[in-house]
Amino acid sequence: MKDKLILVAMAIIFLAPTQSHAQQRPHSFELGLGGSAFNHTRTVLSDFHQTPGGDYVFKLEEKLLYGGTDLYAAYELNPWLYLDAHGTLGFARYHDSGALKQGFSILAGPGLQIRPPLGNEWVQPYLRIGANYYHKNFPTAFWGNFEGDVTKEGLWKAEDSWNKGSTFDTDTYFPLSAGVGLVGWISNRIGIRIEGNYLRSIGSKGANFALGTAGLVFRLGGSGKHSSFEEPLTVERIVEKEVVKEVVKEIPVETVREVYKEVPVDRTLASLMDNVTFDFDKADLTEDSKTVLDEVARILDLCPEDRFLISGHTDARGSDAYNEKLSAARAKAVFDALVARGIPESRLCFRGFGKRTAVVPGNETDEIRRGDRKVVLERITWELLWKYLKNNQ
Repeated sequence: MKDKLILVAMAIIFLAPTQSHAQQRPHSFELGLGGSAFNHTRTVLSDFHQTPGGDYVFKLEEKLLYGGTDLYAAYELNPWLYLDAHGTLGFARYHDSGALKQGFSILAGPGLQIRPPLGNEWVQPYLRIGANYYHKNFPTAFWGNFEGDVTKEGLWKAEDSWNKGSTFDTDTYFPLSAGVGLVGWISNRIGIRIEGNYLRSIGSKGANFALGTAGLVFRLGGSGKHSSFEEPLTVERIVEKEVVKEVVKEIPVETVREVYKEVPVDRTLASLMDNVTFDFDKADLTEDSKTVLDEVARILDLCPEDRFLISGHTDARGSDAYNEKLSAARAKAVFDALVARGIPESRLCFRGFGKRTAVVPGNETDEIRRGDRKVVLERITWELLWKYLKNNQ
């Protein structure tokens, strides 16, 4: 049963689905650097001898914690699933023949993180499973014979919460890990990562232990924390200056003064486009619509860096195929009108959506259904979405 669980865990890690929502958001990478703490029991028994009174005495030393450094990397498979890798170098002191020496350990391996969608990307808790390679060059003996025992039959054994029973002192083995973690983002690119794992040896050899890590994490690529595909463009803060010439007549001098008045523009592009409608079964712009588009073009000139999707819509009458074609023609009519008014084609693209957004039933009067025969202007801020729209126009 244990071997089957190990195979399942390995399969999840290495065969995790890599299908992403490529058209929804770009993938991100995470790189981290921090410190680590190993709760790895190290037991040494020494100086075993018999006193003149016949008693046997010895010296037992037990150490629990040792520290190290941790390198971390992760790749976003999708918003709730990450593939990561750890590399941890530990430094542990130990006694050898009465002398204190410095040892080291290496722990490395891949893992899989499950980050449940909580609706808040600034704080991301996660569950983690992994497979690891562990190597050390210092002893962690949990049992053995007493040195100096003339009978060669005396046996000592030590246990802790991680290792019950006899445990072999193995220098190299492959433990599985399971744990929890948390990434808290200070900014869109820099965060703090805290993680705790329990490592269990595969098979009967090798010690079990716990590992805690903490450090900084840096985010590369990906989209912003609060980005959206499109944002309504409001022009309430755009102020135009109107020059009013006031003539003041005095005797015998005539004075001309220029008075500047600030006139706030509180209309949005959405409210303007509400006045661009079409007659039934037509894709021709009305005279009133052409006047509205003059004003729309003027506002677009004030925002030369923005790009827009022109969406055409029809009412509920007619077949789906026919309305798809008619709505595209209406969007194309607005596209051509704005280009004719000086808006570069590189800032515009158009699509037809047929009657998919119609809210008025087809048996209502023509005057009511006129509201569904419209063209909508949407600002596109996401670079990948804009390239997709332009390439598939």
